[in-house]
Amino acid sequence: MTEPLTEKLQHLRTEAKHALDKAADQDSLEPWRVKYLGRKGQLARLIKDISQLDAPARKSAGQLANTIKQELTQAFTARAAVFRDHHSAPATALSGASLPPASSVGHLHPITLSIRRIQHIFARMGFIVAEGPLVEDPAYNFDLLNIPLHHPARAETDTFHTASGSVLRTHTSPVQLRAVLAMNLTPPFSVISPGRVFRSESTDASHEHTFHQLEAFMVGERVTVADFKGVVKKYFSDFFEQNVTTRLRPSYFPFVEPGFEVDMSCIICQQAGCSVCGRTGWLEMMGAGMVHPNVLKNMNIDHTRWQGFAFGGGIDRLAMLRHHIDDVRLFMSGRLDFLNQFS
Repeated sequence: MTEPLTEKLQHLRTEAKHALDKAADQDSLEPWRVKYLGRKGQLARLIKDISQLDAPARKSAGQLANTIKQELTQAFTARAAVFRDHHSAPATALSGASLPPASSVGHLHPITLSIRRIQHIFARMGFIVAEGPLVEDPAYNFDLLNIPLHHPARAETDTFHTASGSVLRTHTSPVQLRAVLAMNLTPPFSVISPGRVFRSESTDASHEHTFHQLEAFMVGERVTVADFKGVVKKYFSDFFEQNVTTRLRPSYFPFVEPGFEVDMSCIICQQAGCSVCGRTGWLEMMGAGMVHPNVLKNMNIDHTRWQGFAFGGGIDRLAMLRHHIDDVRLFMSGRLDFLNQFS
């Protein structure tokens, strides 16, 4: 099955690029995006098939699929920019004089750049990308993740509730369930889901009501904490482009058992002690653990045969550390003097 799926991905890459080159105007771009890059598009359908491959083949196909997705996304952005420039180009005056050329078309947001960097890192480790809705059913956001009705996380002071009874998702963990139940994934699998989340809380330099998380989970017959430690060390080391050390501390999260906090050696002071790490040499990065049997059962996965790990951590925090940003609110501020630093 490996060769046919790989060939399908390569064929899709060629077909999509050829179709994009033939796009006549701005209006023809959206149908192209839906057909090839949409949530139910051709690439998404092929990505679902990757879970049926064995581990080595799944890793290779996952890397290829993510590479193609990045290539097509960049090609789409570039093509759209061409049409925008053409549409906004000034008309030539009768005298033959023309206005100065239009300014640059812009650049990607630092959070988007961080997400793409993360996706590339995990693609090399054989993970596929899954997405979920921002407005979530409480069953997915809480109940099926072993978070009961009396849990403090469900209080109105912590969560944005809608009039219809839905909630703005408070974490990306619901994608664990949606990836398995909606995408029909069967173990073994390795999945990441980066995305926006919401918390009803006051804002300051280190807290924001809207931010971004990365959810990652791996399920297999012999997946252990040792596998988790290897994955997360590789993740942090590649993201920050330096060798980092990690440590685990026991902690409690309803959807994992056992659960732990993950600390990373301070990349600012190299564990010498600084104001960023509180003079400890360590940075608290995320919560993690082995997926709780109840959550596996809610995914219709046999918890007596399969096991795995899951973790969730802030993407904004990673970007702040990498770029030495001291206020998380800058990401959502829209300030050009801040954003233009990443052009």
